[in-house]
Amino acid sequence: MRATTSSASAGESPAGPGGEAAGAELGSFERILGPERGAAYRRFLEWSIGGGFMLAIVEIRRPAQREALAAATGAAVPKLCVARLVSVGARPVRTLLEEVCTPSADTSVLMLTHLEEAHDAARICAELNVHRDELARRFALPWVLAVHPAAALALQRDAPDFCDFAGLWLPEEPEGGTEPLREQALRSPATSGGSTVRLSPELAEPKGLLSLAYEAAALGHVDRAADLLAQYDMRHPDARTHDPRRVHMDGALLRIRGRFADALARFHAALKLCEETGDRHMKGVLLDAIAQTHILQGDLAVARPLVKEALELFEQIGDQKNRAASLHQLSVVEERLGNDASARELAREALVLSEELGDQVGRAMSLHHLAVIEERMGHYAKASELVHESLTISDKLGDRNGRLASLHQLAVLAMHENNYAKARELLGESLKLAEEMGNTRYRSVMLHGLATIALYEGNRAEARQLWLESIKLSEELGAKDGQAASLVMLGMLEADQGQLEHGLALVREGVGILEALGTADLVEAKEILRNLESLSVADAPR
Repeated sequence: MRATTSSASAGESPAGPGGEAAGAELGSFERILGPERGAAYRRFLEWSIGGGFMLAIVEIRRPAQREALAAATGAAVPKLCVARLVSVGARPVRTLLEEVCTPSADTSVLMLTHLEEAHDAARICAELNVHRDELARRFALPWVLAVHPAAALALQRDAPDFCDFAGLWLPEEPEGGTEPLREQALRSPATSGGSTVRLSPELAEPKGLLSLAYEAAALGHVDRAADLLAQYDMRHPDARTHDPRRVHMDGALLRIRGRFADALARFHAALKLCEETGDRHMKGVLLDAIAQTHILQGDLAVARPLVKEALELFEQIGDQKNRAASLHQLSVVEERLGNDASARELAREALVLSEELGDQVGRAMSLHHLAVIEERMGHYAKASELVHESLTISDKLGDRNGRLASLHQLAVLAMHENNYAKARELLGESLKLAEEMGNTRYRSVMLHGLATIALYEGNRAEARQLWLESIKLSEELGAKDGQAASLVMLGMLEADQGQLEHGLALVREGVGILEALGTADLVEAKEILRNLESLSVADAPR
């Protein structure tokens, strides 16, 4: 994009005090800006041309509206000079203005645009503020600054003296803008409630070191699990290469720490050992573990057949506890794909099995996931009841995974109630738990949630920083669904702040990821993209 100059056609007469702006089709400003703002803008042109320096600041959110205003103004006055501040680069603002506007008898109006898209907007504002008198003398004609509302706030903050020059300030149109888009926020990727490691029913009392390590990891006590494994390895030095249960634990801890590729490598190594020994039970556990890792990465199409294979194995060998765990996993997959009715049925079946077996970890997981499904379906009271029941069980068990997941879900419900202070408090506690456990996947989810709250509260700088951090973490993890959710939300924020093309690029990137994953969030993300595209316009040089 570059600075340009547009001139009215020959034969058009200049506007004068008390006259009508020449060349403007009657009502064009009113159609662009609305009746009151359009009439005020028309009067500014009629009264100011030929009278030396005067300043009008017009807040415009939509690029198409800005371009239409520039075109209508160019048709209304003998000569309009347009300086696109996005193109100033490292040059002084005065250099850009001199490039596009040589004051002469026929030069009637100077319009400044694209401040919101300039990378160094703060410096530009400061220059306008410091050199306001010099610039007003050098370019002694009416100025029109067409600026996005977010940039208008920055202008008031960074150029207060320049703003004092404004003889006309037209605030943002009452019903304009992209604010409604923020209410379409994608839900954070659901954290899986309860255990991150399947407790094997074979590991019955009295419990050895390996079974205790399983249990510690399952309840989110990662450091204790690592210590127990170190003790176990001293007594069984060959287990890490020969025992699939021990290799499985390596994968489980790597997954908790967000090293998904390394975790999958260990799970597949353990699976190969099972196939060599014919251990069908452990094979099912590992298929389930591999599937869960793919779920955490958003690869639902890969996870689905693996969970079904594990479920079939557990049904064949009569392992009801792990069958319930696989039903839960399959319910998570179906819910993420948007199949809420199927997901609810599977979660209820898993819950019944867990209750029959007296498996409190499994029961808490199923209750939590049913809460997620109910919340997605808009049944908030029922969701709250279920998640509180799940949290009670997790706290009795000392299950930090379950507590974290429940706190996150309660934060989501608090956001539905517009209780952002409570949601922030819940997510803050969840984030602390995630950091204590060294679980980077959970951390990225909590950062996404905190960013959403910051946006709703109007703390845009905080929201931007948190989403950038969440995107970086998700990208490092290979958690594609979390990355997509944060990209879409950050894109909406950037568009809302006037960086429409940048915002569109981020949303398109997020939609592309979701299309590849095939998750239920794709429909909502596409709607956001369509709404943003409807606000966009190509900024072709004139």
